[in-house]
Order: sequence, then C-alpha cells, then structure tokens
Amino acid sequence: MSKSSDCSASRNFTNQETNNKQPLPPIEIDELLTQVKHSHGLYYKMVNLEIWALVETLEQFFPGAWNQFMANRQVSMKQFLQHSQNKKVEM
Repeated sequence: MSKSSDCSASRNFTNQETNNKQPLPPIEIDELLTQVKHSHGLYYKMVNLEIWALVETLEQFFPGAWNQFMANRQVSMKQFLQHSQNKKVEM
C-alpha cells in the first residue's frame, strides 16, 4: 500500500468516525461522584482483604510475626513523631 493510500484511508476512517459520533448523554456530577466513591470503597476493601490474606499466611509460617511487626511499627512511629517534633522546635 502506498503512502498516499494510507493517508486517504486514515482520513476516511477519521471522517467516518466524526460523522458517526453521537453526543454523550448528560451525566449528573452527583452520580459520577457516587460512582467514584463506591469504586474507591471497593478498592480499599480489596486492599484490606489482600493484606489480611498476607498476614494470615505469614502467621501460618512464622507464628507471632504480625505481633512483632506491630510492636516494631509502634516503636518506629513514636521515634518518627519525636524526630518530627524536634525538627519543628529547631526551626
């Protein structure tokens, strides 16, 4: 196929596409927001389910690992908050 026939074919496709376009039906913003919120809610539920499955699997192979992780996390969070407060005082 030559370059000129490629160009005319793509022009025809674009013209057909443009001629066949129908205006989109009006969608209420509230409906869209509700759909997005619902979608985000489902996403977070799926993430929580996956984390729960990982924790359960971890506990089967290494009993007490989750408790140790949470204890380490608590210590780390306290250190982080203390460091942040000290940094604010220095400024």
